Amino acid sequence: MKRHSLSILLLVLSLSAYAGQINPAQVTISLTTRVPEYLVHGFLTGGEESPTIMATADVEDAFNPDGAKLTYAIQTNVSIPLEVTATVSPFTRKLPIEGGQVGIDSVLVNDTAAEVLNQGNGTYKLLYFTPPNSGMGLYSYTLTVKANQDEVSNASSGYYESTVSIGIAPVN
Repeated sequence: MKRHSLSILLLVLSLSAYAGQINPAQVTISLTTRVPEYLVHGFLTGGEESPTIMATADVEDAFNPDGAKLTYAIQTNVSIPLEVTATVSPFTRKLPIEGGQVGIDSVLVNDTAAEVLNQGNGTYKLLYFTPPNSGMGLYSYTLTVKANQDEVSNASSGYYESTVSIGIAPVN
């Protein structure tokens, strides 16, 4: 038995030489990440319960004297100054044959006239704003494009189309 005890003692002593010290200190890990910048803009559909921003939209009855109304929206988590501009083409007759135009009388943002940047190519400044620094936000605006009603009353019959191209850019 003593022999067994001596063998076990020698084995424990030899194994303890290979074992490291026990360190009772705490270990920590630092977890880091970042929230990526998010900026989407377009035309708001779906209502308040499930708003969706779409890249395209169609508005019927655009020659309405009250204008063609659409809801433009920006969803972002950045808090930098942004400028939104639009280029609005005149209404051009597409059918039955191409030709003939009806001009744009005005572009409104929330019933306020947008600033004309270039009358020649139909460029307007729609918005200049800085989103508050409060995380993700959805900002919506009613845009109204009004056709020149004098030109509408003298226009040839047919299908007319205008294109509204909206761009958004940070302001330096």
